[in-house]
Amino acid sequence: MLIQVDLEQVAARLVQEAARVQPGERVTILGRADSLAFCEALELECRRLQALPFVVVGSDTALLAALSDARISDEVLAQPSPQLLAALAASDVIISTFFERADPLRFAALPPARLRALRRSEEAPSEIIFDGTRRWLGTEVPTPQQAQALGTDWQTLHNSFWQGMLADYSLIAAQARELAGIMEQAQSLHISDSAGRTNLTLRIGGRPIERDDGVIGPEDIAVGQVYLNMPSGEVCFAPIENSASGRAFVELAYWQGQAIRELELEFEQGMVRPIRAAEGLELFQRVIQDGGGDAARLGEFGLGLNPAITSVTGFLLLDEKMLGTIHLALGENRPLGGTNNSALHWDLVVQHATISIDGQIVLKDGRLLI
Repeated sequence: MLIQVDLEQVAARLVQEAARVQPGERVTILGRADSLAFCEALELECRRLQALPFVVVGSDTALLAALSDARISDEVLAQPSPQLLAALAASDVIISTFFERADPLRFAALPPARLRALRRSEEAPSEIIFDGTRRWLGTEVPTPQQAQALGTDWQTLHNSFWQGMLADYSLIAAQARELAGIMEQAQSLHISDSAGRTNLTLRIGGRPIERDDGVIGPEDIAVGQVYLNMPSGEVCFAPIENSASGRAFVELAYWQGQAIRELELEFEQGMVRPIRAAEGLELFQRVIQDGGGDAARLGEFGLGLNPAITSVTGFLLLDEKMLGTIHLALGENRPLGGTNNSALHWDLVVQHATISIDGQIVLKDGRLLI
């Protein structure tokens, strides 16, 4: 049975507790047409706090029509909206209510050149959102079409998402503080699994450790950690860009509703090379090629801490937060303090891993030891 979601309750948690919106702050809320009710709940909560919300809702249907129309050139598609850029630049807080398209399969068959143009149009807004001068909270409203694209059960996706959103973040915050404390004193991290398919070493090298614990608090703002995903629950950092060396096995990954299964990767001096996959190898290669810039370089390591998320669904926002999973992201990592510059940031989830930090085992076969 689908759990009933009180959008006002969720909005209050996000606006009051997570983003810590203050009276008089300018809040831009970005949504899809299907997430309008959630955007309205966020807007109402901002007004209750005497903040100044501005809602921008886009239509996937209109976007798909433009991407499919040969009369609209790639150059036009690649241009960002100056009106949107102005709204983002004028914001103290930005809340994005989507990461994916409501129906990813409708976009999967588009020519790669059109998708590259769309990604170019997203670069300028991203530069503003992630320039470090404003808080950003990113979340989603899952849809049955997304579940279908992932080949997962809609009830499982729906319930996992909203249960994860309302998890016990005090427990998550305590574990995040302990893990971050260990990582901040360490130099290297090793990832392995019992099957011998993953054996990867990377360097922390004094990079800032981000605690994605459901709150952008004053201590986060003081050190520039002003970005948050919800559902939340991870500790992550940008490894030294040329440090990743070894192999990683990704059982299942998705790109715009298309599956990549049993993917084997090799890293050398931070650069990834796909070795083989049971399905989707060419898709993986194309995504990396189209990502541009540092798309083929490891950009992030993260460890999931959310105990309310109990199964891998293929929905990255959830899977990367599931307690005991880890994820390796390719591409863009400047918001984490790294130097990778790319239109791509792609999280790849590794299950049942063992993690040692300067020799101390903190995760054993997917079970947290702290």
